[in-house]
Amino acid sequence: MSRWKFTRGQAIDLQDWAIEESGAKEYLKTLPELPKSGNIKPGLYVSYEIDLTELDGGMDWPDIGIAYIYAILKNGKKEYIGEIRAYNFETLWLDTIDEEDIQSPNEWWENLNEIYKRLQLNENK
Repeated sequence: MSRWKFTRGQAIDLQDWAIEESGAKEYLKTLPELPKSGNIKPGLYVSYEIDLTELDGGMDWPDIGIAYIYAILKNGKKEYIGEIRAYNFETLWLDTIDEEDIQSPNEWWENLNEIYKRLQLNENK
């Protein structure tokens, strides 16, 4: 039995808090939201979809994915490249597939763009 859980509403509040607190809001505003279906143009996208399976923390408060960053390549392939995660209105993480717990939103954004460029180069080989 779980001891700690977030409701969907609490997760949305945590999402709002983490986006503001992280300093990444200005960068996230520049990205279109990832469509759930259809043909998607190449580029960087953000998904704010909350994974309901993460709301159950078991013996501790859950850490929740707040915003997921995806690269869509020319071939239509969707690649996860980073995210923001948060824990109980106390702490948050800016992560990419290359680095965990980046301290600066600017450094996080630069790292995401470098990953995207690398994926594009690899796709063209």
